Amino acid sequence: MDARTLCLAALSLGEASGYEIKKTLDEPPFDHFQDTGFGSIYPALTRLAQEGLVTGSAQAQERRPDKKVYSLTEAGRRHLCQSLLQPPAPDRLRSDFLFLLFMSDQMPRAHLGQVIEQRIADIEAKLAHMDSCSEHVSDRGHRFVFELGRSYYRFLRDFLTRNKGWLLSEATTADAAGLVVG
Repeated sequence: MDARTLCLAALSLGEASGYEIKKTLDEPPFDHFQDTGFGSIYPALTRLAQEGLVTGSAQAQERRPDKKVYSLTEAGRRHLCQSLLQPPAPDRLRSDFLFLLFMSDQMPRAHLGQVIEQRIADIEAKLAHMDSCSEHVSDRGHRFVFELGRSYYRFLRDFLTRNKGWLLSEATTADAAGLVVG
């Protein structure tokens, strides 16, 4: 998904400044979709405004410069709907954690165990947070993605818990070389 479509999607939830759009895109559930920075959001908003898909108005702030708040136009809503009819690109997973697991033979077993245990704890915290806000997810599509995400994290937690033993059971190259974590 390109930055323009992501901005339109964020604005479909309500008017927002560029900063607020970035914040929306950096928080769940949007943070699971794409990475988008200010360097792509502001040019996208400029272009969307030039095309009449969003409008922007200055809002005064106390002791700060005015901020520009954007709203989706009817043409912008139609454009968003049209964009959503396009087939999605294949998913790409980028993960430092998966890289560490892939390279696990090169690190001490104790460190690898800590990495896995920390990831399981992080997943548990994410699931607890999801459980605490579950009742606030009501739109059908939002609920579907929410439950898919919760199922994914549960599966990942359970897989790591069940299978960490066999990954840790073999001596690693780092263990054989006497490498210690400091």
